[in-house]
Amino acid sequence: MYERINSMCDPEERKRLILLIEEKAERLKSLKRFRDMLKASRMNYAKMRGSSEQNLTKFTDAPIIINCGEWIADDTGVRTTVYRGKSDSVQCERASTIPILPTEIMTNAESGIEKIRIDFYKNGAWKYIICERSKVANVHDIIKLADFGIEVNSENAKLLVRYIADCAALNMDILPHSMSVSRMGWLGGSFVPYNTDIRFDGDREYKYLYESICQSGSYARWKEHTSTLRKNILLRMQMAASFASVLVEKINGLPFVFHLWGGTGAGKTVGLMVAMSIWGNPSMGKLVRTMNMTANSMMSTAAVLYNLPFAGDELQTIKGENYDKLIMQITEGIDRGRMSYDKLNATRAWKNSFLFTGEEPCTKSGSGGGVINRVIEVECTVPVIENGNQTVNIITENYGWAGIDFVNAVNQRNDTLVSEYNGIFREILETADTTEKQAQALAMMVLADRIACKSVYEGEEPLSAGMVARFATSKKDVDATLRAYEYTMSQIAINENKFSDETYSGEIWGKIDGDFILINKAKLVELLSAGGFDFNAVKSKWAQKEILILSSQGRYIHQTKCRNIKGNYVKLKMSESNENINSEVPF
Repeated sequence: MYERINSMCDPEERKRLILLIEEKAERLKSLKRFRDMLKASRMNYAKMRGSSEQNLTKFTDAPIIINCGEWIADDTGVRTTVYRGKSDSVQCERASTIPILPTEIMTNAESGIEKIRIDFYKNGAWKYIICERSKVANVHDIIKLADFGIEVNSENAKLLVRYIADCAALNMDILPHSMSVSRMGWLGGSFVPYNTDIRFDGDREYKYLYESICQSGSYARWKEHTSTLRKNILLRMQMAASFASVLVEKINGLPFVFHLWGGTGAGKTVGLMVAMSIWGNPSMGKLVRTMNMTANSMMSTAAVLYNLPFAGDELQTIKGENYDKLIMQITEGIDRGRMSYDKLNATRAWKNSFLFTGEEPCTKSGSGGGVINRVIEVECTVPVIENGNQTVNIITENYGWAGIDFVNAVNQRNDTLVSEYNGIFREILETADTTEKQAQALAMMVLADRIACKSVYEGEEPLSAGMVARFATSKKDVDATLRAYEYTMSQIAINENKFSDETYSGEIWGKIDGDFILINKAKLVELLSAGGFDFNAVKSKWAQKEILILSSQGRYIHQTKCRNIKGNYVKLKMSESNENINSEVPF
């Protein structure tokens, strides 16, 4: 009798039955005994429900069947029976109106933070979300999962938290435990996502990136078509920069930018898609993105890609932004530290290459040497790809295979990678009049192309140091000091009458004194600023190179007269008489 009462789901039916029995018990003078026995049976029933080891989830087509303890988990949702002492009743409380259960525990390999995968059934299909365990352990945070389709609100949040916690605790030996990462690329000797034992637990907004690193169509078809395209040196360089991205960490190199620029219709965008088809889906919005984004968004994406290349099309869409600042930010390989209201957030980092296209250079005449050093900038004077439509059709159907072979080949050469790179690096420095950072980026590209010619394009002749040396920026062009001096001399030449013409009645900038020129300091600062340079940044280096002549007191400024008016002037050596301008001076 007591078992029947407690198992009744309809509270009204149960109440009517209890009233009938109480009437009979009262006539038999056993009412108190009946109520005591009913109370004891309810407590025992609730206890048995909570300790049952055979109480399993009964969801149709669920990913896994687990022990749910005191909970009744079936296609109608999740509920439990609770004994209420005050009302002396067994009540049904619902944690969820839809099937839901934890299916996997993930431990991040870098941070050690545990995440949990929650599967739920809605709109005729099983879906899932991955989140920190703290999010499903807190009543206030778990409500936020309603945004992703989980039926949770302020009424059932507490019960749902308890249900998930109970299931996780009761099934520690049943739930799969896996290692996870929030970014792609190297993790020891493994490469994510090619190592399927390592899961991706990154933010949902970057899941499309992870899913874009995949394989489709025919490897042979892709290889056949791209092998023909690689006869174009510009496309070859784009692909080499893409391959080189996964070498940056291996050789402890620095992130770099490969920027291909030129007029419209040259096939730059299609070339970028070909370079990204090495790794996965090269469609726009997948692995190729427009540059119409903020710097913060770009760095967040780079942190998820980590070792894989970042491909940005049409640099001019961020016109008005400071390219110099952007380039320095992304090639530093680390984002600035950020704080939320209560803690210091993890600093984002990346070690990869950046492939850009555009209609104009990304460096300007006033760009700092550090910016120019980090960019391999190539003008597109000939079409990169002749038949763009055909190529797009082929590479959007066949992609992603070459990356697997290339990564495997890199792993097999772990012991020789650094020595091979160093040899190429030295050869480029001997061949080209360039800086070490420029040579570093080009050496990575040459090494990457060499590996690709053995692992992907078997038998193809690899790029050599001599072939890429012409794409290196010269030391003179990198040196902002010399560029600032040349800019100043050109402005002086344009305005020569403001120095030498005694009859000139307009603005006077200074005077010519033999092999030297004296220019008003305020005017020089203004000229340099207009050209993107800063006088204070170049004055000491000018003095070291004997371009700027110090006063007898060792100052950068000479107090002298020009047309009988005393002022502050900077004394510069005329370029045609300067023998030391191209000499190497350490500073």
